[in-house]
Amino acid sequence: MPRPVKNHDNATEYSQTRFVLRDAWNTKYVKQLGDNKLAITPFRAVTNSGDLLSRKNYSCGGACQTPQSRPGLKGLKQRMGAIHSLCDGTNVPAAACNVKYVYDSSNYTTYLKQRAENRNYNDTSFGGDNSSAAQHAIRAIRRY
Repeated sequence: MPRPVKNHDNATEYSQTRFVLRDAWNTKYVKQLGDNKLAITPFRAVTNSGDLLSRKNYSCGGACQTPQSRPGLKGLKQRMGAIHSLCDGTNVPAAACNVKYVYDSSNYTTYLKQRAENRNYNDTSFGGDNSSAAQHAIRAIRRY
């Protein structure tokens, strides 16, 4: 196995980044879109920061923040803001977040760092190639 290009001395940061990439990023949005085009930036799509198709006031089932099933209170759904289905047939789920939230620049910088890590997530060559072909050129340069 070739020597790693990246220094993994800070193992906690490396493992936390891989955990975020694996469990927190919305990498399924490409499959959810199907034939539709993404209407928001990849940063907002990956971080679940908005509706993938930028639909205004759209709801189709989904999460409801009011307590719908409190014991002893019948008919609560009609009184406390039930979700009305306004499905459009695209099968793209609605956003369940604050779509008007403006992110800080440090969040975008963190995203760019994680995106770079994600490109090499399963790279077994550690920045090189899988054979030793590149070593010939490197050794030829370092001889002199």
